[in-house]
Amino acid sequence: MASIHRFEDADFSIRSSLDGSTFAVNRAKLENGSYVFCDMFECCDRSENREDQVLDLHEPESTLSALLRLLHSPPAPPVQFLREPIGEKVITQLPIRYDLTTAIPLPVLRLLFYLTDKYALLNVLDSLKAHLLAHAPTDGLTVYAYGLSLSALGDMSYVASEASQYILPLPWYSLDEVKVVPTVADYHNVHRLQTYRVKALQEILVREELFPHGYGMCATHNTGAAAAWDRARIILARKVESNTDVAGEMESLVYIFQSCSKCCKAFTAAVEMLAYKCRRVPRRLDQLPDDV
Repeated sequence: MASIHRFEDADFSIRSSLDGSTFAVNRAKLENGSYVFCDMFECCDRSENREDQVLDLHEPESTLSALLRLLHSPPAPPVQFLREPIGEKVITQLPIRYDLTTAIPLPVLRLLFYLTDKYALLNVLDSLKAHLLAHAPTDGLTVYAYGLSLSALGDMSYVASEASQYILPLPWYSLDEVKVVPTVADYHNVHRLQTYRVKALQEILVREELFPHGYGMCATHNTGAAAAWDRARIILARKVESNTDVAGEMESLVYIFQSCSKCCKAFTAAVEMLAYKCRRVPRRLDQLPDDV
């Protein structure tokens, strides 16, 4: 038996020509939310008794349900976490992060983007973009590739650029995983970004001294403390990847300096300076210098 669904303020019916499922819908919401439905209704009888009118669509029940929910109750964006550090310039701000538990799952998003494109939906794209970006920290390559593939929906470069900062070092992916990237050029752009980041992070690391220009130097331990810092940064510089938390790695050496308050203060200042400088290194494709 075919299912019957009803939305609030229904005055029109949509029916699946595949399984006979019927949806009682609000015609105005369909007209105002979709160019396709707006054009369809231009050709329909505009009689007062709309409830007797039925529009057959060649979609299964599950797809129609998703489409009509989008039109009647567009999804709110996922919950956004507060960005830190608050007082810094935009270039050093940490990226926007969303609460993934409030985001639409990726498989469902694929369907919703497909419907948005097919039915030329209005007023839902920005929210869907935010839901897609919510998955970037945990699945950067997939979101990057999917953002690039959605160019038919308009400028999706923002999604691809935001996702690019979460892509793991490319050699970490299998051949099947990187096949999701649409073109060789798109793959190469990520490679350029990651190569630039590695070189920049290495350069910052090897130049950052524990006692810059002798500032904060400990008269008792300066030689040993500086040697320990230098040894650690040289070793780390050889292992830096595009996603390495350089300051975090160096901070793990705090136990070496804890016995001396002056050395510990200099160490903390050096790590904080490292963190600040590393945050200034381009993370996204849109931040990459043109001459790279």
